[in-house]
Amino acid sequence: MMHIARCVRVAFTALALLVVGACSSGPQPPDLAAPKATGTVYVAGRADDGSAKVWRVTDGSAKPLLSGKPRQLPLASVSLSPDGGHLAYVSDGTMYVMDLRTGAAHAGRSTAGSAPDAVTESGMPDDAQCSTWSSDGKHVAFTVQRGVFVFDTAGKGALVAGRPVSRWREGQRDLRNLASAPSYHDASATSQMTCARWLGTEQLAFDRLGHDTAQSIGAAEADTTTLARVGTTGPVLTDVLARWTASDACDRRVLLDYHPEQSLTATPSPVANSGRGPGRPLIMAIDSLAQRTYADNPTLAARDLTATGIGAKGSVWYFTPGSCQLVTAAPKSQDDGTYDYLVTTVDGTSGATVKQRTLPLAIGAGAAVSRPDGGHVAANPASGAHTVAYATRDGRVGVLDLASGGATELTGPWKNAEAVLAWRAG
Repeated sequence: MMHIARCVRVAFTALALLVVGACSSGPQPPDLAAPKATGTVYVAGRADDGSAKVWRVTDGSAKPLLSGKPRQLPLASVSLSPDGGHLAYVSDGTMYVMDLRTGAAHAGRSTAGSAPDAVTESGMPDDAQCSTWSSDGKHVAFTVQRGVFVFDTAGKGALVAGRPVSRWREGQRDLRNLASAPSYHDASATSQMTCARWLGTEQLAFDRLGHDTAQSIGAAEADTTTLARVGTTGPVLTDVLARWTASDACDRRVLLDYHPEQSLTATPSPVANSGRGPGRPLIMAIDSLAQRTYADNPTLAARDLTATGIGAKGSVWYFTPGSCQLVTAAPKSQDDGTYDYLVTTVDGTSGATVKQRTLPLAIGAGAAVSRPDGGHVAANPASGAHTVAYATRDGRVGVLDLASGGATELTGPWKNAEAVLAWRAG
């Protein structure tokens, strides 16, 4: 009897092993050498105590640069200057530029004068949208509730563009007594704005989005791309009835999401992770953006980049430091259990494909590092490096080599990493 019981247990064990083997027979992450995170990586995230922090990580050692309560320090507003010397952020409703060499933080001080557009609100929400630096690192643009501000590294600057508002009078009649006189009330609609992106050192691009409701008749037109030229004599705004959203720029080229099929009243979407599906990502000369005919004549743009797959969910991109070549990596399947990516290098001047290949990347389900959500990633600036860093979906920091496909985790004191701000050589 004991012999029979033992045989039954062995049979059940063998069956269990067969079931487990069948369940684990799917694609396995490639076994590739892990890359090294040389240089300095800047990470924004949440600490164990729940505070919002920015860390500078060098050779595995993390130094906090900034800390605050999450609602008072929105991490979406934080950005690092190209030379790594200044940090821009919003804290407790005030815009700051911090000199990381001295630790001095300069509050933004606006000069006299008004922007070409009306400013609709004097306050600023906790979820300030973003800050971005000009390519020469001399100016930073904040996109906040009140509009777009530009400051120098000492915090001196001005409002470039406010959020325009349309006002009108609406009538209402008592439907139970149609003979009665209508009553009127004042109504208004305020435009929203996308994050202002620098195009070179003197020009910004952003979209102003009107409210798409029946009550907003007469409101600021949706999907109106505005080019703002920042100069000593005051900002000059040009509205271009385009159907694109700038997402990144390098030297004299800009990456944008173009939607030839959508109406001028539709809300644009980012290049990657669009809720309604991406359009046709294009790379084109910055000087061409000011041509109003571009809205109806996409031939002014450079080569169409749809073939790179940059619009696919989970795709990432970056401009190679120094050369401004555009590198994209797009998953060939939306199944998180597959690991093949299409990695493409595009010439930043002509838009022509330089190199394209399918590469297994050691990221995704079952791997040590999960996939990125998509969008811009921070690239290692070292010559010949092909590594990028990004915040993973589960709040960690992934380091990925787009030459070999190997991946690893950059560890640090954060409980939840929200963004990799930059990667610097020193």
